[in-house]
Amino acid sequence: MIINENRTDAYIATVNLKDPDDQKWIEAIRKSVSETNAFYKERGQITRKYVKLQGRGHRMGKRRYNQSLPLTFAEKADVYVYDR
Repeated sequence: MIINENRTDAYIATVNLKDPDDQKWIEAIRKSVSETNAFYKERGQITRKYVKLQGRGHRMGKRRYNQSLPLTFAEKADVYVYDR
């Protein structure tokens, strides 16, 4: 896992999708956000968050992946937590 300082406020870290420890960390983040959303819902608040993984890696010379790389082709992913 790599944490880059020069990113948006929603950015959490960059993870290696093939690393089992990083996979566990992603699941922990998702569970934490889910529990936070349940807490907000229980209190009657409308605030919700979600986790987004943005694929990063080699684009394989295909122009259609210039904007967003699908996770199936990605080696790494940036993890973001956004407000819904």
